[in-house]
Amino acid sequence: MSEQTHRSPPTPANLFVHADGEMAEYLCQAEPQGMTARRAQQLQELHDGHTRDCRILAAAELHLP
Repeated sequence: MSEQTHRSPPTPANLFVHADGEMAEYLCQAEPQGMTARRAQQLQELHDGHTRDCRILAAAELHLP
């Protein structure tokens, strides 16, 4: 019998960080606040290659043109 991996959807974040702060560069499970287009580009580059569970990357992509 083969083993299947079931992934549950990400749980809601209870951690909020300022998008311009250093914490946004390291914490993937935090919700960034106050995102600008310039910072979105920077965070996208920093979190590039992360899984779809990376909330910083997802938020950054929403703020890019």
